Formats: sequence, C-alpha cells, structure tokens
Amino acid sequence: MTNITYEVLDKLGVLSESPRGWTKELRLINWNNRGPRYDLREWSPGDQKASRGITMSLKEMRVLQEALMEIELPDPEEEEREADSVAGEVRQDIEEAALAEKGAEYKGADKSAAEESKAAAAFEESKKAG
Repeated sequence: MTNITYEVLDKLGVLSESPRGWTKELRLINWNNRGPRYDLREWSPGDQKASRGITMSLKEMRVLQEALMEIELPDPEEEEREADSVAGEVRQDIEEAALAEKGAEYKGADKSAAEESKAAAAFEESKKAG
C-alpha cells in the first residue's frame, strides 16, 4: 500500500461540525507533492483522520463557483420547514395505513364473529328441529 502524504496549505472554511467533533472543511492541500488542490472532506478532531472527499483544481473550483452563483438556493429555514412538512405527511400516511390495516383486521374479525353466530344459530335450529 502506498503512503499518502499531504500538506495543508490553507484552511479556507468549516462548513459544519458533527456531534463527534468531525468537521467538514474546504482546504487547500498539496497531496503527494502534486501541487495545491482545493479539497472538501470531513476531518476528525486534531486532523488524525480524513474521510473520503473530493479535490478540485483551480479551474474546477472556478467552474463550481460560477455554477453556485447561478443557482438559487432555498433559505435554510424554509428547507427545514419543508422537511418537517414532508416528515409530517409521511407520518400521517403511515398512521392512516396502520389504521386501515387494523380496520381490515376488525372487519375480518367481525365477519368471523358473524359467521360463528350464524353457525351457532343454525346448530340451535337443528337441535330444535331434531
């Protein structure tokens, strides 16, 4: 297995941090002495470990920057409200499906009880007649 070397040239920004302390960061890194590349990945506390990520040349980074400038991103609060709304709809669908399933079970139970009552009544009638 080849030994991977890297030198962090610049920490450009932290995008997020997980509860375990890992940070998703944009950095400028020189991987295996091949020159600086823009790098986006998660790093463990103290930079002991790095997750899989992506690296980009300056040209690729500029294309990404232009693409990001052209798209309209939703407001993070609106995105959370939308996610909560979708989650609520999913919960409601699950609850309705569970109720429908229970209703089918009850209907089946009612049908069985009705059939048993009819059979018992028929038996009683046959006893009276016989």
